[in-house]
Amino acid sequence: MASLWIRRIAGVSTLGLVLAVSGCTGGSSPDPDQTTTPPATATTSAPPDESPSPSPTTAALTLFYVAIGDEGVSGPEIGCGDSIVATESTPVEFTDQVEVSMSTLLADDEREHGASGLQNTLVASDLEFVAAQVAADTVTVDLTGQVVSGGACDDPRIIEQLKYTAMTAAGTGSAEILVDGEAIEDVLSNK
Repeated sequence: MASLWIRRIAGVSTLGLVLAVSGCTGGSSPDPDQTTTPPATATTSAPPDESPSPSPTTAALTLFYVAIGDEGVSGPEIGCGDSIVATESTPVEFTDQVEVSMSTLLADDEREHGASGLQNTLVASDLEFVAAQVAADTVTVDLTGQVVSGGACDDPRIIEQLKYTAMTAAGTGSAEILVDGEAIEDVLSNK
């Protein structure tokens, strides 16, 4: 009797193994005219020609202003014995630090910054940020509009305000500033 019991268990096990290998589950067979489509799933990847948007960041911006006649005491010496001085804004939310830093600097319509005596030499200019690209250790910033300089000493002040702000925002060691496709140094030398 034990051998009959063992043969039945072996037969049932073999049948289960055959059904598992063949893909049968013991249920009704599917209707060949009826097809099932897997449910649609949402995708989060960007189309091949677009990269995904970076996540927003909240941080203070470093903007540069000029200490006239400071002789390099408060920051690197520029132009006619002036210094270029880093300042920090209140925290702002952004996805492109170069764009928001440059746009904030260009939108600043205050000539003098409080009791610090720092000057915004861009206040008379009418410039807007267009784009920025980083290659190797250089950020190239494209602006559009009109640069207005008060003279030979204002030229390096304007250039360095823009360059230092762009370099710091991009984390590079150098910057090129273009105004309507032309180097800012050339734009100012033609005035």
